[in-house]
Amino acid sequence: MTDKSTRLSEEKLRLLVDSMSSYLGNGEQKSTQVTNILIRETVKFRNKLKEETGEILTVGDTQMALEALGRHLEGRKLPHKLTPEQKALTQIWIDHITLFGAE
Repeated sequence: MTDKSTRLSEEKLRLLVDSMSSYLGNGEQKSTQVTNILIRETVKFRNKLKEETGEILTVGDTQMALEALGRHLEGRKLPHKLTPEQKALTQIWIDHITLFGAE
């Protein structure tokens, strides 16, 4: 992972995810619901990653995962340069958005 000194706080996470709102569905209510899902799942993933591996999810990791999610929502392939953690987070989001029906 990149730059371990840049820890991901919930406030930073909300700002990052809010910046992706144009990808997250039609309508303000649906976009807000999807944003909340992404934030909740990211916090769960961040905590589990730290607990199980000692690794820290960074802002950079989350930005890369958000870019990958954006590519997926545009119908493009995920970038090959993702770390395993970034790819796992992206897949969690894709799975939850698919289940939620935002795609």
